Amino acid sequence: FSSPGPLCTRLPCEARFVQMTRPAVSLALLVGLGWTANKLAYADVVTERVSLEFAEVSGRWSVTSSTKGTLGADGTIRGAGGQGYMETARNSGADALRTWGVEVLDKVLPDAEANGLRVSAGLWMPHSAKFYKECSDLTKDAFWRSEIDRYVTAVRRFKNSSAILWWTVGNEEELEVDVSAGNECVWKRLEQAIQAVKAEDPNHPIGTVLAGVAEPKVRAIEKYSPSVEFLGVNAYGDDALEVGPKLRKWNWTKPFAIMEFGPSGHWASPVTEFGSYVEESSTQKVPRYNATCYSCAEDGQCIGSFAFVWGWKWEKTGTWYNMFNEWKDVTENVTFDCPNCESEVMATLEKCWTGKARADLPPSIHGVEVEGEVLPDMSFTVPKKDAVTLEVNATHPLGADMVAIWAATEEIVSKAIGGAHEATNPLLTGLWEKDSKATTTAGLSVNLNTSDLTPGGMYRLYVFVRQDPASCKGTCHHQEAVASLAFYICHTAQPADAYYGQIAYAMQTGIHAHPQTYPGVTANSSLEEFQVLLCQKGPGSCPLPCGLRDWCATSVPGEECYGHVRWAMDYGLKQSPELYPWYLKKDGATFEAFQKFVYEKRNGICPKPCAEGSKLPPDTTLSSSGKVGVSLPLGLLVGVSAVLPVML
Repeated sequence: FSSPGPLCTRLPCEARFVQMTRPAVSLALLVGLGWTANKLAYADVVTERVSLEFAEVSGRWSVTSSTKGTLGADGTIRGAGGQGYMETARNSGADALRTWGVEVLDKVLPDAEANGLRVSAGLWMPHSAKFYKECSDLTKDAFWRSEIDRYVTAVRRFKNSSAILWWTVGNEEELEVDVSAGNECVWKRLEQAIQAVKAEDPNHPIGTVLAGVAEPKVRAIEKYSPSVEFLGVNAYGDDALEVGPKLRKWNWTKPFAIMEFGPSGHWASPVTEFGSYVEESSTQKVPRYNATCYSCAEDGQCIGSFAFVWGWKWEKTGTWYNMFNEWKDVTENVTFDCPNCESEVMATLEKCWTGKARADLPPSIHGVEVEGEVLPDMSFTVPKKDAVTLEVNATHPLGADMVAIWAATEEIVSKAIGGAHEATNPLLTGLWEKDSKATTTAGLSVNLNTSDLTPGGMYRLYVFVRQDPASCKGTCHHQEAVASLAFYICHTAQPADAYYGQIAYAMQTGIHAHPQTYPGVTANSSLEEFQVLLCQKGPGSCPLPCGLRDWCATSVPGEECYGHVRWAMDYGLKQSPELYPWYLKKDGATFEAFQKFVYEKRNGICPKPCAEGSKLPPDTTLSSSGKVGVSLPLGLLVGVSAVLPVML
């Protein structure tokens, strides 16, 4: 992960997948597998051993079965993170699916066996730091004795299923302790669990799964968890491509697997000036999935990769990670239905997994236009207006006709982290000219009515591009390209607005009497510049003006903001390092990053800084402890003038 917080954790009991569709399994099949009363019973006879083998000649690791031979594609597993759509997974060329907890194995394993798929079976370890404080006597703690018993009981029950590929003990178990290092206790508990599982099942490999790779925790695993047979890593976007090279740099010699991969994570994505995540279109996500899939196949140390997410759930938006669209409001009873619509990403995974392109390919999105202008990214601002013209620029590789479904929601972003359940935002009405009560509209070009939306309001627009059913020869393949666009209702202040007086005072009096409190503007600045400054310093006090999206101001000596930022860099971090996030403690943390933190955490002090480069404002230096941007309590930013009078 390029930015581990908030990171992609997975909850136990498969909380991420409560909305996923699972293919039905016939009662006859279940009975034939020994299933009775919701309980699977496997014969207590070892019929297969799965192992990880290293070939000296080729320099490659491979996953090998004692009865089936080399598994996957030349020993590399082609996988997906999720538990449903198994027939589709099989037909698309996948070898395995992944689970995070044992609670679902009763249902997943029969499905997998019936479809000839393997399952990476997860054993969930707790995340809370309170469980990793005391490890002087590993057998003493009653909680951990119970946990180990739970793992062993589950392994004993399911180990002889022909679908079991391997076990992963823990998923990002270091996250709440220290994402870059964990601690000694985390890795000792991991070793304790792995030894117990291996004693129960010596016939399947056992690994763990980390939240990205960092040298301290890789070294710690080598030291305290020597029984780890392979290292699983969750990594998204370009970070996934760096896993192998980094591990080899740190002399990790065992195999690894990318246990979750996909688009750039929301935690690492750009954020608009109004605070919304900028999501890539499905077409922009395609090369992300493609690169990781092929890079693992070509890396002799990589034994598998699992694309995420094999299903659908709302995570920050309705489209970020999903390979299937189960959002019924936009797939059923709309102008052009597409139940369980597949993302265009699926086609690229299928080609990577099978080596063959689909005959029926999906459309692609090359851009979205608002009022005739192509957007530079998937975000825009508009004023209240009866008709805002929208157009999606899409193509179909086979030249087929296309249709588009449009919908919008309020931008209500859950604070849940780690994949915890998030509620689906309802669609808005009153936005589409053909029907004021409609929640969707259709057409490659449409009009959006923003006249009833709130100035300063944040919203999200969705467009789903599908093949026109009228152009299908036979049955249309249910697949689509998707764009998710954050948008904001801007408004330039007028004399009748309640906040206009504050702007007028700043322009006419404040800038002359107290210039240090108005960073980034001068007496010659425009009303819009003063408005955006005041809005940034006091979020919610007024909407952002129209036509000034990129305004920023890195503070300089003599300004109030500058003093607060320098105090945080030179004193706050040194005095209370535990209050600062990891990225502020890294070498090379910049002044701009600290200012960004103050801007985000302390209203009324700083504007948004310009790009977080490596240069500092003139005549400044970093202190020995000065790193970038942190979560400071308000108390640490009080009385800065008394601490640093020379800077003010």
